[in-house]
Amino acid sequence: MERDRQALIGEMIAALGEGAHEFTSTDGRTYLKLEMQELLQEWIPATVEVKRVCGESEGIVVAAPHVSFDNWTEYFANRLAFDLNCGQVLARNFRDEDGGLIPVSIGRHLHVNRPTESKRKGGAERETPRAIAAFHKYRSALHDAGRIMPLALLIELHGHRKHESLEVATSGITESEAKALKDSYEQLASTDLRLPKLAIEPLDTLHYNAKGAKAQGSLSPKVCRYGLHVEIPRVCRENEDARSRFRPVLSEWTNRCIGVLLGG
Repeated sequence: MERDRQALIGEMIAALGEGAHEFTSTDGRTYLKLEMQELLQEWIPATVEVKRVCGESEGIVVAAPHVSFDNWTEYFANRLAFDLNCGQVLARNFRDEDGGLIPVSIGRHLHVNRPTESKRKGGAERETPRAIAAFHKYRSALHDAGRIMPLALLIELHGHRKHESLEVATSGITESEAKALKDSYEQLASTDLRLPKLAIEPLDTLHYNAKGAKAQGSLSPKVCRYGLHVEIPRVCRENEDARSRFRPVLSEWTNRCIGVLLGG
């Protein structure tokens, strides 16, 4: 039964990828586009998981809200949470057209770290009941992982393909603190010229400024005192060599961020 379902999922994804508005499966049943999308939403569940709970220090959480859409963010979140001995939250399959498990639109593009969704990738955002419910589930998981709310520090991992810089949008961080964080990163990255440059708020203007998450989502003061919205460029995720070079630098840098921001 499970094998048959997986085969049907593959057939439906292929049909949607070809732009089909109607599809007849190998068992002879015909499905309309909306039926296919609704079934795929049911068969490919969107989940929020508390992977780790804070160890010695309460209130520090690493999260990846767009696992599969932002590829390799789960990899970095797993290692970062282990290295920092902090809480960890993973949300997966909320955004379709991810190039991986859900390479087509199945009518589900929820942003998770804020209470909105879009009709398509890059589309206008709007609040909906299911988007609000997804955000509340994510926020509850952050609380469970960090053991307090608001969190002391949320490190939220994302991935981008716009350019080759590491972008960090921030909440609750002063210009002097941002300068200390940037200086620390540049010191760590100085030994390997292949590592990306860092752009960080409020020192730098970013392409990804996490405006929605700051206003009503995971980077708002109700959720975290300090927030680091880390956009990892493709150059750090595209192959094993790039990931293995960047990961220890990211771990050490975020550990230093904790020291600067929380005095740890």
